[in-house]
Amino acid sequence: MRTMHRTLWLISCLFLSIPAILAAAESPAPPATDSEYTITVIPFYGPEKIWALYTPFVDFLKESTGKPWTLKLFPSHEALIDGLCNGKVTVALLGPVPLAKVMSKCKAEPLAVALGKDGTPFYHSVIVSTDPAITTLDGLKGKRFGFFKGSTAAHILPRKILRQAGLNREEFEPVFFESQDQIVNALLGRKVDAAGLKETLFKKFKDEGFHILATSDPLPNFAFTAAPNLSSATRRLFVDTLLRLTPASNESDRKRMKTWDDEIKNGFIPPSDTFRSSVKDLLSVTDEIMREDR
Repeated sequence: MRTMHRTLWLISCLFLSIPAILAAAESPAPPATDSEYTITVIPFYGPEKIWALYTPFVDFLKESTGKPWTLKLFPSHEALIDGLCNGKVTVALLGPVPLAKVMSKCKAEPLAVALGKDGTPFYHSVIVSTDPAITTLDGLKGKRFGFFKGSTAAHILPRKILRQAGLNREEFEPVFFESQDQIVNALLGRKVDAAGLKETLFKKFKDEGFHILATSDPLPNFAFTAAPNLSSATRRLFVDTLLRLTPASNESDRKRMKTWDDEIKNGFIPPSDTFRSSVKDLLSVTDEIMREDR
């Protein structure tokens, strides 16, 4: 009798639990957290300028994907790299050196590579001066040189170019700034004699007395990069949305992207194996220069 009562009790518990089991099976998966749709930009400009230039892009993402994308900024390269690897933000626009660092540190992966105005995924770093008396790299001996620490175009490549020209750090005075905008202002105000810049930024000021002393080899362009914890569904959504943009052939896309930052207004392509390899190749020289300039 006791055994029969126990059996009946177990059967009743099973029937009572069936509705709960079915409800759990039919209920949707929990929605993605806010961080699933958080985007950031490497701080090559001051925060106010980044907000102004990238808010239209974030608005486009919201409209095109129906997801609550938000823009989150970090005060430095190091803070952004830590934030991406620790899941505080899930998509970041990075230059090749920061990209190489996150690929090495936490296996972050590029999602879409920005195209330049020429339709290629490459750009150049240039060393420029506003002093007409300085016409060669050798003329920089004893001069003040502006850097933005950790930047591909405004630190790592200029230092590499100076090294190759035989200029050691002791032969010029390095002056560090917090953004490329600050470097431009320092050049205009003659607070430094020369500096490294991304070529696209130089072209905006070439009529202000800027002249090029040296140009780097082609560099892999900026890329939107996914944090390791970004879901595969959001990766696909983000990539598909960007790859549909064709400003070179589509007038509507060209008008939409007109107010976007120059870095992202020319369209995107998927990252190739060659792109990934060229990014990784920058890491060894970057580590060496960063150790010297601590």
